[in-house]
Amino acid sequence: MPQIYFDAATKGNPGESSCSSVIIIENERHFFTKNMGVMDNHRAEWEALIFSIQNALDLNVKNALIYTDSKLVGDSIEKDFVKNELFKSYFDEFKQLERAFDLIFVKWIPRSQNKEANQLAQQSLRKKLKSKK
Repeated sequence: MPQIYFDAATKGNPGESSCSSVIIIENERHFFTKNMGVMDNHRAEWEALIFSIQNALDLNVKNALIYTDSKLVGDSIEKDFVKNELFKSYFDEFKQLERAFDLIFVKWIPRSQNKEANQLAQQSLRKKLKSKK
């Protein structure tokens, strides 16, 4: 089953933000990054989830294990609701995108198990911040 790792990086809170996703299909790795502008770190994690799912759909992924080191995102999806109204639109978008898959799981993992996506997001953010100087 394809695996998707994603992460967001934010300089400040709120601050300039970037995200990344690593999509592993069999032995092939696909890397994606996106600069997202200024937002808080929780919003950036939700944006990263949506970005990653859209990339997976572009790769015709129909079944996926999605890994996140964001407790907020992981818990919200596991419990099937969001407490904070600010994130409801992201949750609703996730639920809509989820319908395009035959099977999809989102699982929280410790940051130490999400190093590749974390490093990619951090690199993207550093590059963006450097270009603004």
